Amino acid sequence: MKISLPNNTAVIFRLSAMGDVALLSGVLAYWHEQYQTKFILITRREFAPLFENHPAVANIESLSKENLAYSEYNQICKKLADKYADFPLFDLHASTRSRLLARIWKTSVYRYNKMPVLRRLFLWTKGKIGRQTLLEKNVCQRYASLLCEENPPRPLLKPQIFLTSEEINTAKNTLAELFPDNSKKILAIHPFATHNAKSLPMPRWQELAEKLSADCHILFVGLGELPENMAGKSLVNKTNLRELCAVLSECSLLVTGDSGPMHLANAVNTELLALFGPTTKEWGFFPEGENVHILQKEMPCRPCSLHGKQKCMQKESCLEKISAEEIIGQIKTILH
Repeated sequence: MKISLPNNTAVIFRLSAMGDVALLSGVLAYWHEQYQTKFILITRREFAPLFENHPAVANIESLSKENLAYSEYNQICKKLADKYADFPLFDLHASTRSRLLARIWKTSVYRYNKMPVLRRLFLWTKGKIGRQTLLEKNVCQRYASLLCEENPPRPLLKPQIFLTSEEINTAKNTLAELFPDNSKKILAIHPFATHNAKSLPMPRWQELAEKLSADCHILFVGLGELPENMAGKSLVNKTNLRELCAVLSECSLLVTGDSGPMHLANAVNTELLALFGPTTKEWGFFPEGENVHILQKEMPCRPCSLHGKQKCMQKESCLEKISAEEIIGQIKTILH
């Protein structure tokens, strides 16, 4: 272990986004297994449930939206700095809020290499500068480098959600009520994304559901607005975070764009078909593992932004270039 930790304990700061926080779960599990370390996690309240029952997490400081308002946040920082004065701070966000906390932290502060300059150079030069360096480590490996002397293999750092048997049984009962006929496999579809450019247009999801409904049970999941005329059943806006993880653990496959539930499916070892468009592997967020399958189309304009916020200026976006036939073919290959 590169850093000496008092009582083998450190404080971890990572507020968002949901997928980035989920990626941290596998790193903490790996550190715990290798070094018997324990962690106090500071994150947003809505993401704290991801770390329930996690063997590496000794305590969670979950911050509400009100806590994060700058009028209140300074007081929150002082309380946290006083409460955990004996432990170092691992800043795995490198954001304005994490730096405000780091300024008054009473012991050592360690920050992972986010490579912001190189990522922007890669983006601005359309891949001419920095590709190889960015591909050397994904985000989980960059997190892990704070404690690890060697670069751990990516599959060992994949996210992990620790579900209880009760949560799994509840999910099984929910799915049995939705799909009494258990002769077909359940295909979960998450048709939403934080930024529209990172998900297929809704009519394409509708087309996929209709064409696949004869071969498997279709289940829509996530948070968003789902048209009423979609083929299949829906749990959209009907599950909390852990319920979603449990439901995904009992599905045969999740199809989604670059999204938080993509990492959740990987964390519960569900087969995953991820469709990537404006975001690329160089950013370090591609899911890893034997259960992961990726579909993408190379275009000279990819990547067009760091987080997929930018509106596509092409007649047909890189995601739309992935045809329904390609997606359906990949789904059938995975399921059979």
